[in-house]
Amino acid sequence: MKVIGLTGGIASGKSTIANLLRSLGAPVFDADAESRAMVAKGSPALDEIAKTFGTEYLQADGELNRAKMAELVFNDKAALKKLEGIIHKNVHAAAQSFLADCRSKNLPAAVLDVPLLIECGWHKDVDEVWLVAVDSETQIERAMQRSQMTREEVKARIAAQMPLEEKRACADFVIDNSGPLEAAQKTVTDAWRALVAEV
Repeated sequence: MKVIGLTGGIASGKSTIANLLRSLGAPVFDADAESRAMVAKGSPALDEIAKTFGTEYLQADGELNRAKMAELVFNDKAALKKLEGIIHKNVHAAAQSFLADCRSKNLPAAVLDVPLLIECGWHKDVDEVWLVAVDSETQIERAMQRSQMTREEVKARIAAQMPLEEKRACADFVIDNSGPLEAAQKTVTDAWRALVAEV
């Protein structure tokens, strides 16, 4: 079974490409969704976060205070590393379980949709890295439209991520998503079909 690592920066359209792959029959592991589920109220990961950072990062109802946590980790690299360490080990275990399930079904290929695929070193454990890329101005505009953040806030988020050129160096296949979506859809559809035909 071939394992594809799908990644891309903020507002690159990675989720759109992941959904397209699902529509083509690809089993897709969504690391973002998994990490959100991991920190649900009462979860072991959330208990570990409260022990590490303090209960002030929990809301009155026991859920994670995402806004307060985001404010901390986007301004404190050491805190970000600690948080990622807690979440990533749990998400990694879930990803391995997902891949084992796919292998047990004799599927030809599976996709790990992971925003920090390269930063976490997961790219070393996949057969191919597919990077969704956009030019910086398109990325900023899309992120502003999507999140109501200011240009400065978006640029700060982008600056906190690994530069696109560094990601390109690790990619086996770059999906340019700067232009019309139809162009990227055709590129991905052709690549997925060719991959499955090879296996």
